[in-house]
Amino acid sequence: MKKKIVITVFWVSLCINSLVDAQMRVHQINVGQGSATLIEFPCAAILIDAGGEQNPFCRSTDSLKAYLDAFFERRQDLKHTLQCVYLTHPHIDHTRGVDIILDPPFVIKNVVTDGMKASPTSGQTKLHSKAQDSEENEDPNDDIGLQPVDVALLGTSGFTNDIIDPVNCNGTNPVIRILWGMTAVNPGWNAEEFKKVNNHSLTIKIEYGASSIIITGDLEERAQHDMLAKYAGTTILDADVYLVGHHGSRNGTLPELLKKITPKIALIGVGDPNHTNPMSAFDHGHPNKRLMDSLQKRITRTRPQIKVKVGNGQENFINNYPVTKAIYATAWDNNIILQADAVGNWQKIVTIETEEANIPVLININTASLEELLTLPGIGETKAQAIIQFRTANGNFTSIDQLDDVPGIGPSTIKLVRPFVRV
Repeated sequence: MKKKIVITVFWVSLCINSLVDAQMRVHQINVGQGSATLIEFPCAAILIDAGGEQNPFCRSTDSLKAYLDAFFERRQDLKHTLQCVYLTHPHIDHTRGVDIILDPPFVIKNVVTDGMKASPTSGQTKLHSKAQDSEENEDPNDDIGLQPVDVALLGTSGFTNDIIDPVNCNGTNPVIRILWGMTAVNPGWNAEEFKKVNNHSLTIKIEYGASSIIITGDLEERAQHDMLAKYAGTTILDADVYLVGHHGSRNGTLPELLKKITPKIALIGVGDPNHTNPMSAFDHGHPNKRLMDSLQKRITRTRPQIKVKVGNGQENFINNYPVTKAIYATAWDNNIILQADAVGNWQKIVTIETEEANIPVLININTASLEELLTLPGIGETKAQAIIQFRTANGNFTSIDQLDDVPGIGPSTIKLVRPFVRV
């Protein structure tokens, strides 16, 4: 069985590489209670946060290393290079895994942080030191760009430069900007609000043509109010995908912010609530039921219903909470891969699980359910139903090109789905 899985993964990897020039992929890596998000472009990869849970139940550093190893094995053209590493803030559940990317084979080209001071052993301090050391040696080829972001740098559309946005792809070129960062001068918050590291988290927005994602780190309510005020009257906070703030905490997402983002899909980096150790999802009560209720009202895409555990306070959970909207969480979906094209189409990539990582797997169009067909690029409910009706009436497809015989499906749709299907 293990040998069969390895062969399947190899086959899938070859097929996926054929679409490498057409898509952006968001990999929400399961690091338990924490966050690590790998964004894959046709010409580059970036990493946003590298934290996670570390206890007898979950070793996030091992999970992160295995996932990155598997990713770069597939994307050998990237030569283990992270074009930029962004740390939203210096808390350990966002920085614990920094050590694994500091040394070869990994190469870091740029570093962006909120610039807050942290302990000498923290991941943020280590990244700052690596960037500074690279500037001081004699080899200019290993220089690492470093950009701390203070809110004073932000304009009406945020802040960007060649360090924040170092990705330059032919065709669709991503746009990366920072919408929030460290507030060096107290803007009128009370002492407790200003002291909170979370309120100085980076907010990052990435646009790939008409597709977009926004990541707010652990930004809490006080800073969210000010960010909303700063961008009032603009659409800069609007995004297709929202990486839910503060692991699904009640204070991580104001209703006004959710209304402004208008997300189609939500991702949550959150631990398994069955892990009852300190600093776990169970300990914090994440994700919070009230927040989940808000997401289910605002998220516009759906998913087949699943029932999960959600927090009703610290160490207090509700079982069998039904999720019907497109809310994907590492606690119940493991590693998550979303894919977007330049015209705003998003889908969740179907994966198979291995000990190392989740690897995308091909969909058999002769046996796929409606839900599986809906994960394919360019396939909505009408086309999915048409595929099922055609194979019911005519028997199994004998080639992918035979999809051209299905009403409503033509060469352009076949080109989109070809790398993801088999017969």
